[in-house]
Amino acid sequence: MCADLYVRGQCMNRRDFLKATLATGLFFATRRIFGDPIRDEYDVGIVKGSDYEKAVVNAINLVGGIRAYVKPGDIVVVKPNIGWNSPPELKANTDPLLVRTVVHLCFQALASKVYVFDRPVNNPRLTYVNSGIEEAAESAGAKVLYVSDVSKKLYPAVKIRDANWLKETTVNRYVLESDVLINMPVAKTHSSAGLTIGMKNLMGISGDQRSKWHWELHEAISDINLGVKSHLTVVDATNIMVKNGPTGGRADYLNRLDTIIASPDVVSADAVAAGLFERNPSGIGYLALGQQKGIGRLEGFTSKTIRI
Repeated sequence: MCADLYVRGQCMNRRDFLKATLATGLFFATRRIFGDPIRDEYDVGIVKGSDYEKAVVNAINLVGGIRAYVKPGDIVVVKPNIGWNSPPELKANTDPLLVRTVVHLCFQALASKVYVFDRPVNNPRLTYVNSGIEEAAESAGAKVLYVSDVSKKLYPAVKIRDANWLKETTVNRYVLESDVLINMPVAKTHSSAGLTIGMKNLMGISGDQRSKWHWELHEAISDINLGVKSHLTVVDATNIMVKNGPTGGRADYLNRLDTIIASPDVVSADAVAAGLFERNPSGIGYLALGQQKGIGRLEGFTSKTIRI
């Protein structure tokens, strides 16, 4: 006997009904913006062009389209880099326009909720606002979370099976409880890691002391990716930081490439991004470990590059 709601021959509780109703409304709203274009099936999609909204949509469509990753009713975490108190034009953080576009796409795929957050290095009350990401994400319907106050409830302990060094860490509960994690790094040089792209972006989902990770940084980065899967990685390589990363601070530290990279394989996405810096991906410690540990591939993947 159905004690809740009976819809189209199926028993639905009120929570599921409300989720479906909200998502359907958002679907029709966002479909008018983004349409429903043809999708391809490559391991990595690379799009070059100055229309960043269109570039993101096309890059994701090259790897199957958003509905390959987000299903109706899913709870999605979108994890940009919001680490630094810096304006969008200096590229220390992920471009807010890209974040807004991905949130829109998630609702187009009928996600029930989309959370956007990072555990910044600088004060989140500054980074969220000055990066432009808080306003952009909220304008698309996402819930922006402040997660810098570390507690056992917000960051439960998690054991990572087969980890070499980071055998136990703390992971944000919204990530653990979500259906989909979309990793949205900005491509930059990094004084300790060499480069910071998708794999390193997952430092922001842990409540650990960052100084601890720097004891064995490449092992720690690869281990967190062993424990937590990025279902889709979308790399902001629109204006890559080639000097003084990860903080930057000057426009002449940047190299404008107008490039978006998308892949369900974070290692492959990072490998392609590393090539933009003229770096051998296998020479980046955590990328080499990512392949060794079976997280993803540095070579042998299919890709397609288009210009718009």
